[in-house]
Amino acid sequence: MNYLIEEQSQLTDLKPLFTQLHEQSSHVAVDTEFLREKTYNAKLCLVQLGIGEHQYCIDVIAIEDLSLLADLFSDQKVLKLFHAARQDMEVLYQTLGVMPKPIFDTQLAAAFNGLDMQIGYSALVLHRLDIELPKSQARTDWTRRPLSAVQLAYAADDVAHLTALYEISHGELENQGKLAWYEQEIEDYYEVDRYVIDPAMAYKRLGGGGLKVAQQYTLKALAEWRESMAQQRDIPRTWVLRDDKLFDLAAQRPTDQAEILRMGVFGKKSSHRMAPVAAKLISEVEVGEQRLWDKVEPLDKKDKAVCSAMMKELAKLAQQHEVAQGLLATRRDMESLYRHGQSEKLLNGWREDLVGQPLLRYIESKAKE
Repeated sequence: MNYLIEEQSQLTDLKPLFTQLHEQSSHVAVDTEFLREKTYNAKLCLVQLGIGEHQYCIDVIAIEDLSLLADLFSDQKVLKLFHAARQDMEVLYQTLGVMPKPIFDTQLAAAFNGLDMQIGYSALVLHRLDIELPKSQARTDWTRRPLSAVQLAYAADDVAHLTALYEISHGELENQGKLAWYEQEIEDYYEVDRYVIDPAMAYKRLGGGGLKVAQQYTLKALAEWRESMAQQRDIPRTWVLRDDKLFDLAAQRPTDQAEILRMGVFGKKSSHRMAPVAAKLISEVEVGEQRLWDKVEPLDKKDKAVCSAMMKELAKLAQQHEVAQGLLATRRDMESLYRHGQSEKLLNGWREDLVGQPLLRYIESKAKE
């Protein structure tokens, strides 16, 4: 049964149900609908909860006090079931101010069970339960009201089968001895820094290894300014300044606003307002002695061949352990391990014995040839 919760009193009426979940140390299926096209943070529009045979679609736009939801998501005795949890956790954390915990992510579990790392909810439901869900409403505008019956049915479907997927996936993880691996990996989902960006750290999202030292510090300052501006105005960062234009300014380091205007990095409406700010910022950049990004030289033909061979070894390990290859490592991880002989990702936790050490031994064997 699908229920629309669009009044404060209706949400309050769910409190005994939430209390029962807590007392029974039970679980609740969770999904969200949101929009993020025109804002810095995603705008939460709908929260779907699956409890037993019932689905509750909570209109968070219409309800002012969401503290009951915040209490539920932070309740350590209630397991929250998601599929592809990261974006849901981001918007819930930013909206409610609490980290959903503990969680179970059926997409991550599927990857540990050998399925595609990015398998969608509908595809997993079809694969596991042989149920074909209606076509997606992903392009719908979830801010418009009233919500249609088709929208509500789609939203309810997103939590209707999560309990069944959880029971199958959790059982497979236990039977295959992978539950400890999964539990280590899910801890990464609770890192607050993944969901809230400190403007001073915004430069780390970019790659400036090809820039000179002064250009790197300029890029860092510009990235911090852009992030702060986007947060203050609640607009996408690219509306302030696109990445390619950000790099243009960092590379050329213009300190004259007329020159910046000629570069055309800002939009027509904002250029005369933004150009003086950017010119002043660039002229005041303090350049440090240490590089912010190391310059990475391209691999030669022989090294590329070794890394390609390492990827084949990785594929064999993934097949052997029935784990999605992308979950184990990426090509970038391979090249980093090959260049430096160390890797925080591959030589720690569950990956070390499974992937890291075998690949190190492979590199050593190749070096002896």
